[in-house]
Order: sequence, then C-alpha cells, then structure tokens
Amino acid sequence: VVREVGNGNFSVTTNVSSNDEIGELGTRINEMIIGLRERFHLQKFVSQQTVDYVQKASELGVKLGGERKTATVFFSDVRGFTAFSEKVAPEQVVRMLNDILSRQSAIVNKYGGDIDKYVGDELVAVFQGEQMVERAVRCALEIQSMIAQVPELVEDGIALGIGINTGEMVMGAMGSEERMDFTVIGDAVNLGARLCSAAGRGQVIVSG
Repeated sequence: VVREVGNGNFSVTTNVSSNDEIGELGTRINEMIIGLRERFHLQKFVSQQTVDYVQKASELGVKLGGERKTATVFFSDVRGFTAFSEKVAPEQVVRMLNDILSRQSAIVNKYGGDIDKYVGDELVAVFQGEQMVERAVRCALEIQSMIAQVPELVEDGIALGIGINTGEMVMGAMGSEERMDFTVIGDAVNLGARLCSAAGRGQVIVSG
C-alpha cells in the first residue's frame, strides 16, 4: 500500500484488522492516505505559485505579506456570457463556462503561465521569467484562434476580450491568518484588468 501511495495512487487502503502494532500501523496509514488524498484535490483549487510558496515556507509557517516582482498579467473575459446565461438553464451555463475555462487553461499552461484565479467568467493568469510578454501574447492569440474555431461557442455568440500588461506588482499572501490567498496586486494588475474590460470581441489589448 505504501508503495502504491508513493506512486501517486491515493485510492488504496490497508485491510489489516489485527489489534497489534501492525494493525495500529495499518490504521495510521489509512488516515495518512485520506489526508494526502484531500491535499491532492485541494491543490486543484489553488495556483501553482501558491503551491510553490507553501513548499518554500519555513517551519514557522506561511505568513501574510508579499514582495515586489515584475511580471506579466493576463486577463481574459467572456463576451456574450450574460445574454447566453439568460436564455439557457443554469446547468448548461456551468457546462459552457467550465468548457471555455478548461480550453483556455490548457493553453495558458502550454505557454508557461500560472492560473491565478477564476472570477466568474474571467480568467486571471500570471507569466514570469524569460520572454514572459511574448509567451503571454502568443497564448492570447492562440486562445482567440481556438475560440473562433469552436462551432458551439460561435453559435451561442460567445467571444473573448483579453488584456495584457507588464509591470511591477506585489506578489504574496493576502487576507487573514485564518484564510489567505496567494495572488498579485498593484497598479500594473489593475491596468491589465482595465485593458481586458476595454477589449472587444475577439480582441487582445497589450499595453505599451
């Protein structure tokens, strides 16, 4: 069982039922597997930069605060979403939204971006490192091309507006000691959001 867990299989459990030390060990291993499985699924709800931040945290634990970094922010927002959601069932809206966000996320990952968060029908990503601007722009162009080639989205009047900006921002843990979010804030981030708001259907706006 431990070997399977080491290979990433969190669906296994021990079936030792004795009352000796081996039985106690089996019980503790099963409890450990449950915890690992929960952590594995929880990772899907946070960005990769959050996971990296937690892994690098000292024994003192994760603390509130951030540091200045130069990065590229990427905002993508669905156009036609409100009209679409008003004429179809909520379950269909959720399916469409998950489909379009999943398609975008795959392309963002392809170009080395990190999904910061989803806000309704909006996707926010951060690009860092070498050629971060070019990678973000190529990502945006591929996403727009992809959306235009999905018949069901075109038929439903769905399109995307994308805004991209690069600048200095604060990256770190924000919130409270009990509930925090690892994200980016600052004027450079706000400008990226405004560019996204100004972008028309199928348009990508990049700052100077």
